Amino acid sequence: MPLKKSYKLIYYSFSIFFGISIILNWNDWKLAGYFTDKIIAWIWIFLTLFFIIIFWKKKYVKIYFFSIVALLSLSVLPMAIPLFGIYFYLTKEGDYQQIEMNNNFRLERTKQQALSLPRIYIYEKYFGILEKNISRPNYSEILQEMFKDSNLNEKETNIQSAKFISKNNDSIGIEYEILNTKKTIYHKLNNEDGY
Repeated sequence: MPLKKSYKLIYYSFSIFFGISIILNWNDWKLAGYFTDKIIAWIWIFLTLFFIIIFWKKKYVKIYFFSIVALLSLSVLPMAIPLFGIYFYLTKEGDYQQIEMNNNFRLERTKQQALSLPRIYIYEKYFGILEKNISRPNYSEILQEMFKDSNLNEKETNIQSAKFISKNNDSIGIEYEILNTKKTIYHKLNNEDGY
């Protein structure tokens, strides 16, 4: 198989894989691990650059390139929110902490969108390669419950530890340690809170 043909096959296959990972992400699923989605996205970007360079003489590649440039340019129009979403997806910006609670549960203290509040994203692992976001409470609510009448800066107040306590049909219990204070908080499962 010629090199260009095999590169096309690799690029198309990886593009489908990248598309599947994005669709999973929109539906609160993701491939296991914190960096997995970011690595897949960056590999796709580099493969796309090489694809455009290698096949630049083809008309459909030029159309593809200018479509990508146009979409990125148009993402700036609505207050650049889509552009910042892409930026947050590709980088660690807005990701404050990642904690493995045990083999089945982990949490991230993050803000996934430009205008969103910092949240705790709780993930449950399935089949060894998938994770599902099962709850995403506001971090400010957790701080409020732990420290009544407190005006702590949620970006700078780290979670010292998080321990999985229990999970039932409608909630998950996590013992948080923040500023040397421990408290178990139960979060609703599968709530439709924002991002």
